[in-house]
Amino acid sequence: MAEILLTNSTGSRRGNFIQYEYGEDLFGYLYLDIARRKKHRARKLKSMLFQNARDLIVTLDLELYRKENLNYIHANEIY
Repeated sequence: MAEILLTNSTGSRRGNFIQYEYGEDLFGYLYLDIARRKKHRARKLKSMLFQNARDLIVTLDLELYRKENLNYIHANEIY
């Protein structure tokens, strides 16, 4: 399992986190889980299964591109 954590520090979305978890399950399918967090609350937005790595990478790239346009940046760049 791998994780990408994006955070927003601008405007009304300040303090929001978007968490992307991806990996391979026991049956060989690739998965992508997207959750939104703020402080102690969390909500799962999407959960997707993929049969090949290409579809996972394309979907993850599009999701990250959309969030970067909303001023989300990688959480490690802040700390």
